[in-house]
Amino acid sequence: MRSSIKTLEPDKISIALKAFEQLEEEEAGLERQWKLRLERSHYEAQRAQRQYQAVEPENRLVARNLEKNWEAKLRAAEKLDREYEQWRRSHSITITAADRQEILALGENLPKIWYAETTTHVDRKRIVRLLIKDVLLDRTREKGLVWMQINWQTGAMSQHWVKPRVRRYDDMEQADLLRRRIEELKAAGNRDGDIAEILGAEGFQTTTGGKIDRGAIWHLRQIWGIDSDKKARRKVVDRWDDGSHTLEGAAAVIGAHPHRCSISAATLFIR
Repeated sequence: MRSSIKTLEPDKISIALKAFEQLEEEEAGLERQWKLRLERSHYEAQRAQRQYQAVEPENRLVARNLEKNWEAKLRAAEKLDREYEQWRRSHSITITAADRQEILALGENLPKIWYAETTTHVDRKRIVRLLIKDVLLDRTREKGLVWMQINWQTGAMSQHWVKPRVRRYDDMEQADLLRRRIEELKAAGNRDGDIAEILGAEGFQTTTGGKIDRGAIWHLRQIWGIDSDKKARRKVVDRWDDGSHTLEGAAAVIGAHPHRCSISAATLFIR
């Protein structure tokens, strides 16, 4: 998230103010809707009152029904008045001169506030929602990178490229190059340990950014179907230059497995 905070640097103050101004506009729209509802409610109550007062006293049944209707309209209007006052207390957003100064200070110290120990994850989410309207992501534009478009509450837009953490080698930016290099080095007769050293020197890393070792090369060969390590083993030599037998050569003469044959014993036996 540190990089996200850095993107706020150029317009961090204006963004904060614009966001609050937009909230003010939204509140004004809701206020107008409330006013219309209140006007209609009071109008209906007054109309019911006029109807009751206009009825002839002799029409007691009609007068009784009109009186009940008047009382119901009055109760509905009073109830709506209470709901409106409750809404105003909980949703009132008015930016005073003092508020603007606080917002300016917030903009100046936003990174400090973001990383403060007293700032909770809930607080950070509120900050993000205040500044950002929505975010568009696309992982298909370039392998190993994520294209991101931030639509700010002010109406501004910014685009960024982000290198995400990956768990699979196939999702790495250099996956194709890494696979091709392993195939080339394996075809040249290198063993897994040697391939790991060469790739490490060339700057290749694991998905977590660590050093590629022999085990990682073996794993990659398995998932990518690259030739078995058996084809890259050194050629078996039966005798040394001085005529003595190697362990494999001695084991072949006596008909034993190399792992079960002592080097010194086999050498003495053949000589």
